[in-house]
This record gives sequence, C-alpha cells and structure tokens, in this order.
Amino acid sequence: MFVSCFGFSQTESTKGVGINTTDLAPGSALQINSTTRALVQPRMTTAQMNAIPTPLDGALIYNTTESNWYIRTEGIWQPFLRTETPSAILNRGSMNGGIILANDDAITSFPVNENYVLSTGSGFYKLSANHGEVQVLKSGTYLISAGFSTTNMPTGNRNYRVEVSINGVKPLIITDGAVNLPNSDYWGTSGNILLLLNANDIINVGYSLKGASAGTANAAFFNIGVSKL
Repeated sequence: MFVSCFGFSQTESTKGVGINTTDLAPGSALQINSTTRALVQPRMTTAQMNAIPTPLDGALIYNTTESNWYIRTEGIWQPFLRTETPSAILNRGSMNGGIILANDDAITSFPVNENYVLSTGSGFYKLSANHGEVQVLKSGTYLISAGFSTTNMPTGNRNYRVEVSINGVKPLIITDGAVNLPNSDYWGTSGNILLLLNANDIINVGYSLKGASAGTANAAFFNIGVSKL
C-alpha cells in the first residue's frame, strides 16, 4: 500500500515501514530516506522525561534540560552519550590519630562516607553514612582504587592490607605487603582492582596495619575511587 502523508511517501509491507521510499531494505523495520529533512526525537525536560509512564527499556528522547540524548536501560534513564567516566570519589584529609594500628588481623573501614565526597557520579552510585561504603546502581565493570597514608608511621615491622568486600562477603585484596621503617616517618600505600559488579551491589573498602603493638597514627589522607568503565 502506498500513501502520501505530510509530503512523505509511506510504503507499508509485512517487512516494515518506509517513509519517502518505495525501496525498503529487507532488514528494515522502519526506513526513512531524505536529503533535506532530519529525524527529530521527542524533546522534553528532565521533569517531563521522568513523568513518562512505564517507559520500555530502549526508549530514546532528547533531554532539553541536559542537552543530551537519554536512553532507558535497566529501568533507569541515563545519558546516551557520556563525555566522562562516571565516578564516585571519596576523600578525607589529615586526622590526628586517624589510623588504627592493630596487633591482629582486624579490618577497619576507610573513614570516608557521604560527607567526604569529591564526585558523586549521579545516577550510578548511592552513598551513605557508613564508612568505606559505596553502592553501585548499574551492572558492569568497575575500577576500584583505594589508598591511605600516615605522617608518623612507627618504627618496626608491620604488615599492611587494603581490601574490598562485596555485599559483606568475598573480601578481595587491593594491595598488601610489609613495611619496616628505621625511624618514624611518612608512609602510604594505594592500589586498584577491576570488579564485575551487579546493580545494587554494595562494596566496602577497609585496611589493616598489623604489628607487635596496637595504637594509632596520624592520617594524611584516605581516598576511595569507584569508576564504571
């Protein structure tokens, strides 16, 4: 069937719909031919986008608030084009007595939470008041980085470890080793790990500094970075 509609010719067949063409490619569900006109997606604000009732995954609109296309994926609207890697970065500066020196293998969560945020990665992460905790909102591959340092590491041998747990289990080592300073001095460590995470997984980053005696040291910084690749 051939129809003229608003200056376009439309061809309907069991294979698909063609606009301004009678030569529909076999694999086309919708084919539009033009050298003078553009295809314009629905245009709306963020509020209007969020008010769409039960949109299907794969729905596509142009968000005039953000000046970007948005696509519906896994039940969430997200930018179709990203210029940055969505990251959550938590950082805390110097703290007197902020580092726990242990004489056992106890793990202490990094003392950073939603109050120490440098970047939130809006729509990709959820932060809380819990120390060392970040919840990912989308499935995918993530780069987890973590580090801390002290301005007055005591003399003597100490084993260090930085680890990440997923949903309270599966602790994985980010970095570990041993340090033995002849004099009290500045010291720090950092590392990273790639993880395949599911939507709503909660990660927690912690550390231990085990030696012959327990106590505290002054912290220069604590840092956690989570980036979706």
